[in-house]
Amino acid sequence: MKKIILAITLLFSTIITASAQDISTVFLTMPENLVFGLDAAGKDKLLSNPGDTAGVSVNRSGMEAFGEVTRVGISHDYISLQTSESGMIQIKLLPLINDSQIICVVKTVCGKACDSQIQFYTTKWIPILQGDLFPKINKDTFIIADTDRNSQEFRNAYAALDMNPITIELSADDTSIEASYDIESYLTSDDYKMIEPFLIENPKKYIWDKLSFKPE
Repeated sequence: MKKIILAITLLFSTIITASAQDISTVFLTMPENLVFGLDAAGKDKLLSNPGDTAGVSVNRSGMEAFGEVTRVGISHDYISLQTSESGMIQIKLLPLINDSQIICVVKTVCGKACDSQIQFYTTKWIPILQGDLFPKINKDTFIIADTDRNSQEFRNAYAALDMNPITIELSADDTSIEASYDIESYLTSDDYKMIEPFLIENPKKYIWDKLSFKPE
């Protein structure tokens, strides 16, 4: 942890200022590779009318065949976009202990189940290694802590868990994250009934403490 704190402190002391930013500032400078086909006008429109609960949609510049991008959530430090029928991106500004900020981005793709990937950036969109910023989570994260893993019943049920479809949701209202294990769709009804008694109640919540996300 000390190494990651030091690395972040040094990084921000050289490349960003301590003044707070809002989601508009970072979204307008977002790299094209995060959401292809969004030009400046499209970004402006997606940021407009933040109180509009009906959402705002824009066409991709030169990439109309890929469909519209729709804003499905927004706050002063957060924006969520539906990028396709199966894809979504969430962007959140997180405060650090030195009064600067970093950006958290969650990309989710849904097929038979949904799966999310999380990444962190400076406010100049320089990638930051995840390190200790968010804990490593997998299927074992969602197993009840006092489960007897040596029991034959558990072993039989656990053997069916050969995938890690985890959905991550950033909060628009605070600096928390919820992670859910979206395994039911992958399993047969019988296999899910076997493993269900060993699974924690979804979702698992993590709280940002200005250094990293910690389990609630």
